[in-house]
Amino acid sequence: MRATFRPMPTEGGVRLPGLAGLLEQVRPSARATFLGPDRRLLLAAGQGPAELGVPVGAFLHQPSLERALRAGIATLPSVDVRLGTGVSGLRAGACGAVEVELDDATVAQARYVVGCDGAASTVRSLIGAGYEGTTFAQPWLVVDVRSAEALPVPPDIAFVLDPRRPGVSMPMPGGHRFEWMLLPGEDPERMTRPETVARLLSAWVDPATVTIERATVYTFHARMASRWRAGRVLLAGDAAHTMPPFAGQGLASGIRDAAALAWRLTEVLTGLRGHDTLDDYERERRPQVAAITTRAIRAGGVVRTTSPARAALLRTTLRTVAHTPGLSHALRSGAARPRTRLPRARRPAREGGRWAGRIVANPRVRTPDGGTCHLDDLLGPSWALLGLGVDPCGGLPPSARAWVERRGATLLTISGPGREVRLCSSCPVVEDLDATVLRMTGRRDRPLVAVIRPDRYLLGVFPPARLVGALTSPDNP
Repeated sequence: MRATFRPMPTEGGVRLPGLAGLLEQVRPSARATFLGPDRRLLLAAGQGPAELGVPVGAFLHQPSLERALRAGIATLPSVDVRLGTGVSGLRAGACGAVEVELDDATVAQARYVVGCDGAASTVRSLIGAGYEGTTFAQPWLVVDVRSAEALPVPPDIAFVLDPRRPGVSMPMPGGHRFEWMLLPGEDPERMTRPETVARLLSAWVDPATVTIERATVYTFHARMASRWRAGRVLLAGDAAHTMPPFAGQGLASGIRDAAALAWRLTEVLTGLRGHDTLDDYERERRPQVAAITTRAIRAGGVVRTTSPARAALLRTTLRTVAHTPGLSHALRSGAARPRTRLPRARRPAREGGRWAGRIVANPRVRTPDGGTCHLDDLLGPSWALLGLGVDPCGGLPPSARAWVERRGATLLTISGPGREVRLCSSCPVVEDLDATVLRMTGRRDRPLVAVIRPDRYLLGVFPPARLVGALTSPDNP
């Protein structure tokens, strides 16, 4: 059986030109802060350690991201981009295909259609899915500014608990973003006028020293489609769910949708799984999105307080927490940060262990040629088997070998720095320099094999004797 060792330049196995330069412009986020009306610090909540080898939080410039993605997609021969063309209808085609009627009078055929067309999704309407939830009554003014010089503003995201006008301040690459909640009766058009924007900015910076890149009013939503799939048509991103921005997880949730759906579609299209496996996409993602949306709504409830009495109580509570030694240390260490995990482990604990359903860690590793990188750079776009102090290829019967070969799974042996592992195959050995992955072996330091899904969730960590059943089980998601 061939053991693969494929350093990947980017996560997901596809390198898009321009993204490497874009990532260099991302500004890491170390903490979130809460300020009083006088903009004095009430409480700081840290993001905690970067367990995945990347910043826990990050600020990016969305127009730059979109330009980089479009430039990269334009280099892919399998992608046909039709900007300015809308979908007007969907109908069943021959051999199970979906015919997509476009508003330029053409028809495209696809084996599957994924509607990623935003909160006002046409695809969602065409499959008859509802969009349940609430629309927040308070619209917000969003202002992006650019400046050649450093601005006298907080370096972290700051929620301003001012009952007269709640606000948010956050850095972004090359500039800064300010947000203010509109009060009852205020006209959105008037709020975006230059004189109004300049007046609001003047509390933070000299308006003459910045260039206003954008000033617009948004009304936030907390909604979710009643179903994310109708046969061969699926929904993702804002078409499937929207949430208030107070947890900063809207874009991230859409990316997770894509990661959860892409590998399943790949396996269905290549005949490795049945059509019904796509139902697992919504079953896994819906509870995750619901939990994140609830957090965002609760955070927004704190930020959007306009009652002077309640705002005073909140400030007192936050100051108390900030000066309570145990609580303040926990918050600075990232205790309030949500941990990404599947809503339920996809394997019983007795088989997959307590690591099932978690995101695999991403430590620094030393490769056989002596170089260093992060583990994720080696995993590739498909499944991966990591032997934790053991050869993951050793003793696999033909059925399990076939499973690995059909998926082009990456096979690696993980060892501690300087520790030798005896192999019965050509499986590469990489050293876990941070001892992050190896801690899954537990105190007994017993040989185990970690099975990693293409979206980097752990199917589980198994003794070698149970690995075959885990790979070939019909319940393997």
